[in-house]
Amino acid sequence: MSQLDEGPIIGATSPRRPAPAVIEAVRASCRAVADRPVRLAEEFYRELFEMAPQLRTMFPPDMSGQMQKMTDTLLAAITHLAETDTAELEGVLHRLGADHRARYGVEAEHYGYIGHALTRAVREVAGPQYTGSLSSSWIALYQWVAAHMTAGAESLDHPEPGAAAAPAVEPEPALPAQRSAPLWSRLRV
Repeated sequence: MSQLDEGPIIGATSPRRPAPAVIEAVRASCRAVADRPVRLAEEFYRELFEMAPQLRTMFPPDMSGQMQKMTDTLLAAITHLAETDTAELEGVLHRLGADHRARYGVEAEHYGYIGHALTRAVREVAGPQYTGSLSSSWIALYQWVAAHMTAGAESLDHPEPGAAAAPAVEPEPALPAQRSAPLWSRLRV
């Protein structure tokens, strides 16, 4: 069974939404993650800075607020992804990617480190429930998110013809109104 509805994720002009089975597997595993969000964030950043210590300078000395934003964003995005229409979430991810490039200097190669750190952190927090199949599901989901964020960042380098030039640093992306989960209202990193 394919991890995607159709087509490749990274490098495609329009990344395909992960298959429903992938989304459901990730959502189910989020129960363990949601119960231990601080541990997830601590593991994520420990893994990230161990793999790519040069990225540490992109973050504040006190990581408390950043850790909360990261887990809120992750859990909210996964909750929203299960909805039928993901266009709103895709737009938010594009804006987040552009914002992360403009504000923090995030480059396309950084997403590989982030994906590895995330899957390792989820594995650590989920414990024995983390299987090879679940790992594949998290990877497919992360690739979809990263593809949208990367596309948003690349839009700064290659604006659409006739589009107004974006300012070098914009306010954090505005988010759609929350329909079902209070976390969505805080979807930003």
